[in-house]
Amino acid sequence: MQLEGKVAIITGSTQGLGAAIARLYVSEGAKVVVTGRSREQGEAVAAKLGKAAIFQPSDLTRVEDCHALVDATVKAFGAVDILVNSAADTSRSNLETFTVDQFDRLFHINLRAPLLIAQRALPHLRKDNGAIINIGSVNSYMGLPNLLIYSATKGALMAVTKNLSNALQRARVRVYDLNVGWMDTEGERAILAKEGKPGDFVETAGKVMPLGRLLKPEEIADVCLLLASSKSAAFSGAVIDLEQFPVGAPSYPTGQG
Repeated sequence: MQLEGKVAIITGSTQGLGAAIARLYVSEGAKVVVTGRSREQGEAVAAKLGKAAIFQPSDLTRVEDCHALVDATVKAFGAVDILVNSAADTSRSNLETFTVDQFDRLFHINLRAPLLIAQRALPHLRKDNGAIINIGSVNSYMGLPNLLIYSATKGALMAVTKNLSNALQRARVRVYDLNVGWMDTEGERAILAKEGKPGDFVETAGKVMPLGRLLKPEEIADVCLLLASSKSAAFSGAVIDLEQFPVGAPSYPTGQG
């Protein structure tokens, strides 16, 4: 039980990676706050986790919702030990197609919200060697052409991780960034379907990967468990690339060599 007695806020945990992290944390003894915009999905996830979880609805474009998330956590469980910033808007756009509204929305959800939540939670994180885990993306290094604004938010989140880890080192609050690669989630499949991709697109795309498939949320959740636990007490500020091949490789591996 690596997280016995710990309390975690996990944004974007009504489905996909966030829900996988919530399930694993509870299985390791933590109490968790599930949060997102969908009350139906969030309450369903929390119900499956039992008394160790509550659902707090939140729209992370709203400052008051970011603050209320921390306040509800402290009211329910008396502490905040772990913050996992998993929520993200992954809307596609390039230089020709992005709009001001889209720009603001992505930066509000993907960057401002993690900072607002961390700011509100900081007095509690300081009390017991807290941890902040930011879910970034390999797109933070450059990104696909249609992920211009999304890539910018994740690049900024990576810089924020380094800055905060330095600023909070004496407070013993650890901060990490996980640059996650292409992952098979409900949200990703929904976006691909909206783009007109065939139903087996994820499986076909995964065949060229080293594992013969895309990453699974549970695999990323395992790393989030390690970073939230005392086993990672000795380091902070790490940016970890969670992809099946070295980031910066000229193309996706083809199995040659």
